Amino acid sequence: MSSRFPLTLAVLLVAAGLPDRSMAQGDPLSRFIDRLIKSDPPAPAPTPPAGAPARPPAPAAPRAASPKPAPARPVAAQPAAPRPAPPAVARPAEAAQVVPAAARPAALPSTPQAALQRVNGYFNRIDQLTASFVQSSPSGRSAGRLALKRPGQLQFAYAPPSTLEVVSDGRSVAVRDRKLGTNDVYPIGQTPLKFLLKDDFDLARDTKVRDVQTSPDGIVTVQFDDSATFGGTSRISLRYDAKANVLRQWVVVDPQGFQTTVALSDVDVVWRAGMPD
Repeated sequence: MSSRFPLTLAVLLVAAGLPDRSMAQGDPLSRFIDRLIKSDPPAPAPTPPAGAPARPPAPAAPRAASPKPAPARPVAAQPAAPRPAPPAVARPAEAAQVVPAAARPAALPSTPQAALQRVNGYFNRIDQLTASFVQSSPSGRSAGRLALKRPGQLQFAYAPPSTLEVVSDGRSVAVRDRKLGTNDVYPIGQTPLKFLLKDDFDLARDTKVRDVQTSPDGIVTVQFDDSATFGGTSRISLRYDAKANVLRQWVVVDPQGFQTTVALSDVDVVWRAGMPD
């Protein structure tokens, strides 16, 4: 089951020179962040002062005596009734193998409209997703783990030496620097994360689609513009594997022209109940 696309939020939002929007620890988003990534160690047991006599262990509570079982009464032996033979069950020559819907091979989309519908359906069927990610940007290369719960909740945990966390509580996205102790918070609508976070996402409706291509090996590439991102329009390219039914990668070019690529691996998805195959 089970992860929580910093489309480069650390790069796109922090390095882009956005204003500081740090929040107080009493804010609901800060409490949400703390529940996700703050793990306080248990308080150590108090140490007795030097020279104090050791306190003897408390005596164990006396065990209640177990009641003795009553002697079994003899029962007259009864003749065993004949057991009926089980009914014959017709078995097919070869049992059919049940394949999960997500693992069934699907025909490749034959038109750009069908490919776009396939990508929309993939995102809207996701309930939970976890994956490993590798992020490449002008500032360097980093990796980590993603945990996502739709709609709206995610966590990008960057591996050391990075001290960044990117989290969302469904309304806002925060970039948290654990070393500095800061939370820079932005509305979801102004980040390029909507395709992951929005409950009912439609690329044609919510973005400006520029191109849709399907390669012979089943990779659907969708290029679109998102004009609602902070600072101007971001150009985004998604790569979706139609054969494996999995998101592979996205590339974001921010309003300043900086490009960030995020590649996913070990993707694990829990699908929403009741959604069509």
